[in-house]
Amino acid sequence: MGVHSLRTKLMLLFFVFFFVPFGLLTLLTVSMSREMMKKSTMDHLQNLVEVKETAIEEWLRERISDGKSVAESQEVKSLALKQIEPFLSLKKHFERAFLEMWVLDSKGRIVSGNPSKTSFEREDWFQKAIKEGSFISMPAFHPQSSKPAVTLSFAIKDARGKPMGVLKELVDLSYISELLSESKLGQTGKLFIVDLQGKFVLHSRLADLAEQGTSRIPYFGKDQSTQTHAEVYTEVYKDYTGNEALGSWKWIPSLRCYLIGEQDTKEAFRDIEHLVNSAMIIFIASTLLIVGISYGVMGRTTGPIKRLSEMVTSFANGHFGKTLSTSRRDEIGSLVAGFNVMADKLKKAHAELEGKVDASNKELEIAYQMLKQRQEQLIRSEKMAALGQLSAGIAHEIRTPLTSIKIFIQSLAKEIDLDENQKEDFRIVMREIDRMNEHITRFLNFARPEEPLFQAINVTALVKDAVNLLAAKLRSGGIRLDISLPEEHARVEGDPRQLAQVFLNLLLNAVEAMPQGGTLTIHSAVKVNPDSHQDLLQIVIKDTGHGVREKDRPYVFDPFFTTKEGGTGLGLSIVYSIVQKHNGRIEVESESGKGSSFILSLPIQKEGIWREFSS
Repeated sequence: MGVHSLRTKLMLLFFVFFFVPFGLLTLLTVSMSREMMKKSTMDHLQNLVEVKETAIEEWLRERISDGKSVAESQEVKSLALKQIEPFLSLKKHFERAFLEMWVLDSKGRIVSGNPSKTSFEREDWFQKAIKEGSFISMPAFHPQSSKPAVTLSFAIKDARGKPMGVLKELVDLSYISELLSESKLGQTGKLFIVDLQGKFVLHSRLADLAEQGTSRIPYFGKDQSTQTHAEVYTEVYKDYTGNEALGSWKWIPSLRCYLIGEQDTKEAFRDIEHLVNSAMIIFIASTLLIVGISYGVMGRTTGPIKRLSEMVTSFANGHFGKTLSTSRRDEIGSLVAGFNVMADKLKKAHAELEGKVDASNKELEIAYQMLKQRQEQLIRSEKMAALGQLSAGIAHEIRTPLTSIKIFIQSLAKEIDLDENQKEDFRIVMREIDRMNEHITRFLNFARPEEPLFQAINVTALVKDAVNLLAAKLRSGGIRLDISLPEEHARVEGDPRQLAQVFLNLLLNAVEAMPQGGTLTIHSAVKVNPDSHQDLLQIVIKDTGHGVREKDRPYVFDPFFTTKEGGTGLGLSIVYSIVQKHNGRIEVESESGKGSSFILSLPIQKEGIWREFSS
């Protein structure tokens, strides 16, 4: 196989333009995938720590709120044993988290349960509750219950806000322990809580660690002064067992401790190494396979080409005198010399054929668009017919009981003596009944729209009437109006009442899209339909609101589709239905965050093509 052989050149080109980019792309893809999977693993651990910290904080806030409500109760404020004891017993019965509850007077003596003359006045939890209103201790092991617990204390204040005693609660932290142990972090993953010095506070193996002499984590607490408690930190480091671990930690404000999540890096990043090894195996195997297949295919391809080139050269030398010189010495060079002779004829035949194909394609495209429009209108008509039958049933099955309920409420309001709160409740019920009736009416109007009564109308007047109806809403919303509509516009044939509803719905939709104010632009122009060559009156209503997301744009005219809170999803569907019945079309152009433009096109004259489409 010579150096100038076509087979050799193709293999070299194939290697340069396929395997080199393929190798680089594979390397880049694996590298990016590795970083993405590593970030995903770290984000998963970080999110888990954040979720658990939020759950712990929420649970502690609930216990603090419960404690405050107990301290503010009249039974506890009485400091009377007969009132306090039943109340605390009932509270402990319903709140299983409270292991013990005591009420102390202002001298620090217990007045609930087993009253004692021993004073706890100098205790830290007593002093801070009196001075600051409440106190939360660090979590500690409770010997009597063999459970982790935290002490909460709250000041008991009289009517003038002066401290008259303290409520002390011992809260069981078993819920937090269960919350940490139920987390799924593989075989080596774990969640635990340490204080600022790195001492273990809550751990699933706290007793085992204590027996081993491991009471704290030496690598934690050294650089915490430079970190903010509001953030979550994730790093790779050596854990207390000496293994490399992926760790994430977050500050728990109520406990003044850190929640730490750790997982062995071999397990955490196991999928990443599997990805790299699999990618390398696949790359090597695919490379060898493709090289072998390519070599065989190219050998079989270049042989026939060489023989064909010899035939073409012989044919060309015998019938045509025009030749194309070439400096190539491979099979392609010989093939070019023969095919150049036929190039002119092929070029002329191709040009003629291409013209015919283009004309046919254009005719087919026009026919396809018309067929597609007819099919869409037929499908929408079938849907509307089904909705019409459904709406009649809904009107009968819902409005009849609603009317009975409304009559009964009105009669009941007249027959009984109501206070102001009850009257307001009755008014709310009546208003909601009216709102339901209004939704049913809109649904019926959408499902069974009336046929338009065509007449020559001035679109400019209809748009300005709709703007005048919304003038107050525009002023109150801080919306600037930019309107450019000629007074003497080309008239269109349509139903003025239905088209007025179209413009009002579009303008109202634009106003609602700009809750913080903006600019509402309305302008019109006469365009020519490129397919039917018919004159169209085009009205553009543009807002500077939040816009429509790209994934929502295909569905903005579908029934019941809405992105507005409390919306019914019928407004734009009604607009679309009316425009279709007027033989027009409506389009939306939008970019999320930059506003939307609704483009309404109506035929100036009803020609045969529109009548055929409408039928």
